[in-house]
Amino acid sequence: MLYSISRSATRRLASTAFATSQARLAVFRATIKPHFGAPGIYNRNPQAIRGLASATLTKKVPASKATGKTAAKKPAKKPAKKTATKAKAKPKTKAKAKAKAKPAKKRAKRPISDERKIVIERRALKNVALFTEPKLLATQPWQLYVAEQTQGKSDGESVTQKVSALAREYKALQPHEIERLESTSQQNRLANAATYKAWVETHTPQEIYDANRARKALKKKHNYPKGSVKIIQDDRIPKRPSTAYALFTKARWASGDFSGSSTPAIELMGRIAGEWKNLKAAERQPYEDLARAQSASYEKATNAIIDRKRTTKSPSP
Repeated sequence: MLYSISRSATRRLASTAFATSQARLAVFRATIKPHFGAPGIYNRNPQAIRGLASATLTKKVPASKATGKTAAKKPAKKPAKKTATKAKAKPKTKAKAKAKAKPAKKRAKRPISDERKIVIERRALKNVALFTEPKLLATQPWQLYVAEQTQGKSDGESVTQKVSALAREYKALQPHEIERLESTSQQNRLANAATYKAWVETHTPQEIYDANRARKALKKKHNYPKGSVKIIQDDRIPKRPSTAYALFTKARWASGDFSGSSTPAIELMGRIAGEWKNLKAAERQPYEDLARAQSASYEKATNAIIDRKRTTKSPSP
């Protein structure tokens, strides 16, 4: 019974404010321990008294400390402000990017001199003129003989000496050698025609037309090449129509009035020209009508495959 009384008393003391003081707790331990040495509460469970004391301390925390902890938690909202400032800072970078995107000022081009313009024009015409014809074979017996005798040979003699020596040798050739050269020349003409046609057909009619125009312009403006202008022959491009006078001349030659005449051709041409001038309007009418019909047919056929108004642009310097 005495043990139960002391136990209940100990619980009451631990629940009061007396147990909260460290000094009073030490006195309590000193007074209780001698009386309850064997089955005493202190020796049995000393940590229970400490737990009760700490529980009372935590329950009776002042209001000022609790508010202090909550106030200390408020600065945790600062990262949100940082993100807001970062979000506001983005438009500044966009503004900088827009400022950098402004086009740079173009430098003023230097004026091109007249000499430079001539060089540019000549270069452009050469690019269009198609100076890429295949190398053709010799088509005359004499040319073929010279090619055979000089190909792959270099004895140091001048061209004039070689040609003069070959001319003497050619005149001394046997008839069967001349026949061989003539036969080979004929074969070369056929081979050249096939080769040339194949090369022409690798280009469009428009390219051939532009090339011929460029060749004529090079000869007229720049005197290139030094020799005569070689026009590319293309059967796909319609032939130019004949004039009324050309039709009259052709008809007069076909009439047979000049066949067997010993008169030079130049005089005969002059006679035909005089006849044309003396013709009346009614007599010229058939030739003029035929010339207009041919011209209309030519324009229609040519415009179907060629753009004659197209111009060639010069390359930049």
